[in-house]
Amino acid sequence: MDMLPVKFEFRGAGYEALVRVKVKETKTEYYITIMNGELEKMLFGHHILVEENGLLLPGSVPDDDIRQLRQTIAEALKRCLALVPVEGTDKKSNKLLMNKR
Repeated sequence: MDMLPVKFEFRGAGYEALVRVKVKETKTEYYITIMNGELEKMLFGHHILVEENGLLLPGSVPDDDIRQLRQTIAEALKRCLALVPVEGTDKKSNKLLMNKR
């Protein structure tokens, strides 16, 4: 299991989140913790992003603000994963491998 710091901008201000990476048999889960109490409360219950077949799935989110926040963090996470090789990745594509650990 890896932890990644992810910086992102939301509503004109800069924030940071810690993302815990769990590689499972058929998917990868990203557990987001925002280092801001107000945004963390907003994301409560919608803090897990799922990657299957190299795509981050949007998931079902009923609120537009939460959807926008998740999308912003997902884009920042994609940039972070493209720049930083993650344990358990294919170094050429940096795509997470779906192998058992």
